[in-house]
Amino acid sequence: MANDRTSSSPRISRRGRYVLVFLVAAIVLLTVLGWAVSLRTDYLWYDSVGYGNVFSTQLWNRAGLFAAGFLALGLWTALNLWLAWKFKPDTWVASSASDNMRQYRELITPRIGWWIGGAAAVVGIFTGMNAQSRWQEWLLFLKGGGFGWKDPVMDTDAGFYIFDLPFLHFLVGVGFGAVVVGLIAAFAVYYLYGAIRFSGAGDRMSAAARVHLSLLVAMFLGLKAVAYYFDRFDLTTQENPVTNIVGGGFTEMTALMNAKNALIWVSVIAALVIVVFSWGFIRSLLLPGAALGLVLVTAIAAGGIYPMVVRSFQVNPNVPSKEGPYAQHTIDGTRYAFDMEDLETESFSLASRPDAETMASDETGTVENVRLMDPSIVSDAFTQKQQPRGFYGFNPKLDVDRYTYTNSDGEQVTDDMVVGVRELDPSRYTESQQDWTVRHTVYTHGWGFVAAPTNEICDGGPYFVSGIMRTEEVDAGGCESTEDYIQVERPQIYYGLLNDDYAIVGAPEGADPREFDRPVPNKGDEEAEDELKDIEGEEDVEIVGDEVRTTYDGGGGVEVDTWLRRALYAWEFQEPRFLLSERFNENSELLYNRNVRERVQKVAPFLTVGTDPYPAVVDGEVVWIVDGYTTADNFPYADNVNLNSATQDTYSGNGTAQMENEDVNYMRNSVKAVVNAYDGSVDLYEFDQEDPILKAWNAVYGDDLVKPKDEMSQELTEHIRYASDMFKVQRDVLQRYHVDDSRTFIEGSETWEVTKDPSAQQESLQPAYYVYATYPGQESQNFQLTSNFTPRSRDNVMSAFMSGYYEDGEPRLALYEVQGGDNSSVDQVHKTITSSTQVASDLKLFQQQNTTVEWGNLLALPVGNGMLYFEPMYLRRESSGGATSLPVLRKMAVFYGGYVGYADDYGDAVADVVEQYTQGAPTDTEEEPPDEEETPPEEETPPDSGTVPNTPEIQEALADVEAATAEVQEASQSGDLTQLGEALTKLDEALKKYDEAVAAAEGE
Repeated sequence: MANDRTSSSPRISRRGRYVLVFLVAAIVLLTVLGWAVSLRTDYLWYDSVGYGNVFSTQLWNRAGLFAAGFLALGLWTALNLWLAWKFKPDTWVASSASDNMRQYRELITPRIGWWIGGAAAVVGIFTGMNAQSRWQEWLLFLKGGGFGWKDPVMDTDAGFYIFDLPFLHFLVGVGFGAVVVGLIAAFAVYYLYGAIRFSGAGDRMSAAARVHLSLLVAMFLGLKAVAYYFDRFDLTTQENPVTNIVGGGFTEMTALMNAKNALIWVSVIAALVIVVFSWGFIRSLLLPGAALGLVLVTAIAAGGIYPMVVRSFQVNPNVPSKEGPYAQHTIDGTRYAFDMEDLETESFSLASRPDAETMASDETGTVENVRLMDPSIVSDAFTQKQQPRGFYGFNPKLDVDRYTYTNSDGEQVTDDMVVGVRELDPSRYTESQQDWTVRHTVYTHGWGFVAAPTNEICDGGPYFVSGIMRTEEVDAGGCESTEDYIQVERPQIYYGLLNDDYAIVGAPEGADPREFDRPVPNKGDEEAEDELKDIEGEEDVEIVGDEVRTTYDGGGGVEVDTWLRRALYAWEFQEPRFLLSERFNENSELLYNRNVRERVQKVAPFLTVGTDPYPAVVDGEVVWIVDGYTTADNFPYADNVNLNSATQDTYSGNGTAQMENEDVNYMRNSVKAVVNAYDGSVDLYEFDQEDPILKAWNAVYGDDLVKPKDEMSQELTEHIRYASDMFKVQRDVLQRYHVDDSRTFIEGSETWEVTKDPSAQQESLQPAYYVYATYPGQESQNFQLTSNFTPRSRDNVMSAFMSGYYEDGEPRLALYEVQGGDNSSVDQVHKTITSSTQVASDLKLFQQQNTTVEWGNLLALPVGNGMLYFEPMYLRRESSGGATSLPVLRKMAVFYGGYVGYADDYGDAVADVVEQYTQGAPTDTEEEPPDEEETPPEEETPPDSGTVPNTPEIQEALADVEAATAEVQEASQSGDLTQLGEALTKLDEALKKYDEAVAAAEGE
């Protein structure tokens, strides 16, 4: 008789099993050890910066959620497996399928407890990992409150959508997962032990299996009713396919809302029917299947077909009237969500011939304080003229701030300053400086807060008034003050933007300093001699050759004074020198996470960190001010904005960071973070005292994570500026949402576009610029952020400009809609400037001299009854080797009322415009040759009527052409570019009509 037993599979030898167990254990041990080391070093870092509560709160809540998910789904899975095992049939009908399952039953049955526990553990681990990743949603659900703003359809506070709904959706999702896992687990056991069969005589399913599985299906349908209930609220945050904005429209809020309500009841009734009839009335899964089918059919008919019919036959033919009220909800909600509910909107009327003499008699300070230097161009000049060693560097885009100081004449003045800090730049290190010991224990910090007034030019470059290094290697060409106007007590820069290397600092008591601080001042310079005396009087400072050396004593680092601490970081950084180097001692500290943006992100993980931190001197110390934003993506009836797209401009990736590529529909500049450049301490100040999201997070961390706004020192408050990322997001939103009327909004006829940067090498949006000026409606000068708009598809005219500033410590946003007159866009002004006779001649000359022209920021400022445009021209000379020299500010162009002023000096350029105006000279816009698009070529002039057939259609077309030509001439004489564009459009249409009439006549 043949042996019907299957041959046993090859078995692993005892030695092989030991090796396998050892390898698995080693992998598990190394993984756990790595996780434990990272956990410990993270705790040490958070504790060193005073934010241990942030670490512990996150750790324990994630652990708690993991445990809850693990236990909930693990026990649920075990319960379903145990019930199916408990109520399995004692015998089973012999069949081929049953015989096939026999070997599995023999394998599982003796160790059923282990199998149930193992399956439950696997499900629990996956659920726990998913649950712990929702720690932020959980904490907001726990601590969130109300916004005081209700959505107009569901009449529900926005706090429900932001704080409650995301976690409730998660719980419903977990419930669905639990039911599905229960169904799969129970079905598998019942099938394995014959309680469910697909063939053979008799019942195909045992009573226990039928009841068990039916109840699970009923639970699924009950959860579906709950999901439909919450789905109704999601209608306020989904995109309307008709208007392409967020917020349900007519179809969603009538047809789809009714469908959701109907599906709730259908699901509940189906679940009840299954529960009632599953106890023996029907001996199959036919009823559960029919109930599921009923829900599915209802969902297709009521949730799919019916809304489609309503949209096609009621909405699409009447979009403005049907969608108007809902679009108005989105207009109102979007403005609130992006902090524009109090947007100040006013008209700014421009004269067709603005009075240029206003510039000479301007008392607002706008003309006098025009920023002459472009902070993105002069960074190279800062680097070369204030770089005593090759490893120093400045951020590619410097910052603009304002300072009140006493100048050399003893006068107290307030000026815009281009500012930057002299940081170490590891990308500039030589090969010897790349040595581990040198890089991490000697070159540990930069030095100096460097500043230059924006409206003071010295030999085509900046005039330095702070952070000056008076050494033999630095030659500012006399373009520096004899003393620092901005006094800094600790100029060492350990924390910044360019250097994120870890640094090992601290020396034994009495040991010589070993950190390079700065070069020794030039002994032949009188000011440097005084500075040298000050250095010799400082503690923990020593002059070694031509170097000044120091020892860090700021605290705030992680102590690495023991072998165990060093071992932890040797593992964390994968660097054995932590154990081998002799640089470590009882006072050693480890400074890491030194990039200020990343530092703020770690201590406040709920914030979206601003892209443009800027340095400031506050109470004698250099600090970095970083904007922190609270955001959400589920605010009801608020449109989405992509942060990355909205904040992109010429500076992005070239001196400023880039926002994450994520959509949000709520944003507040709720926090101003202040990072000390010397010791790395981080202070978070509550700057939006009404933001519910910040309040919730502050409550999560014990109500002391952020400091009240009134704890800011007066000097720090003076350096707070309108947040650039917030401004750019608001600017993006206002392209559509400046419109108040819903019908006009839907039609899109008043849509704007952000102005393109005319000086950029590649097409990009013009950055928003900080200026010190007085705008319409303002009583005094304000340090404000400004940008402007053009109508969509018409980039030659300005439609509006906006301003963001602080007044009495509160943010203000103003929008000025430009009306009439000389409303040229910055792009059109740039073209006018570059095509003017004198500028065009110089551009040709510079090109012949192998000199590169680099245009600076083109500012547009309201002055009098016109707009003052200013654009600096920088020159870079190219050498034969391909290198370029420093940018030199050679010329300055001013445009006002159609006149171009062009001179070496800003004052002369302004005077040039005023002189042209007072003499009644023709404007540059009148003199320049018209664009091809604006003036029809001569060959397009229609031929004399005698050369073509004379038909009534041709005569009518000729009359239209003559009338349109007259309108073009009238618009050209008036100088109104808007009127000219409309006239040219009419002329083009008339010419096309004439050509069609001629072709039709000749065809006959």
